[in-house]
Amino acid sequence: MSLEARVERLEEQHRQMDANMHSLVKVCADTQSITMTNQHDIADLKLDIAGVKSEVIRVKSDLSALTQATLAGFKRVDERFEEHDRRFDEHDKRFDRIDKRLDEHDKRFDRIDGRFDEHDKRFDKIEETLAIIVNHLKK
Repeated sequence: MSLEARVERLEEQHRQMDANMHSLVKVCADTQSITMTNQHDIADLKLDIAGVKSEVIRVKSDLSALTQATLAGFKRVDERFEEHDRRFDEHDKRFDRIDKRLDEHDKRFDRIDGRFDEHDKRFDKIEETLAIIVNHLKK
């Protein structure tokens, strides 16, 4: 191979290397641009995440306070139910005592009613005897 051919070949390789170098510079510039855009986007995302974190913390705090208030309300309602249950139990006992007294009165009325029945029978016998006497006297 002649010297001129070698020079031409080297010049061609140099042009290709120069073109490759320009392509590589362009790729590097594009990569740097993408990297800078990504860094900017990441910084924005970090700010957004920080905002979301603070919002989550606020919501957790609000929810915690609400949960505690709800629990306190449930405890108060539970205490009131227990008080009502106690009072209902007292009323049930009173009603049981009243029922017992009413049953005793019913028994007394039954005894008195039985006595009235006996008196009615006796009066019926007296009426029959008086009717016999009156019939005997009329004769």
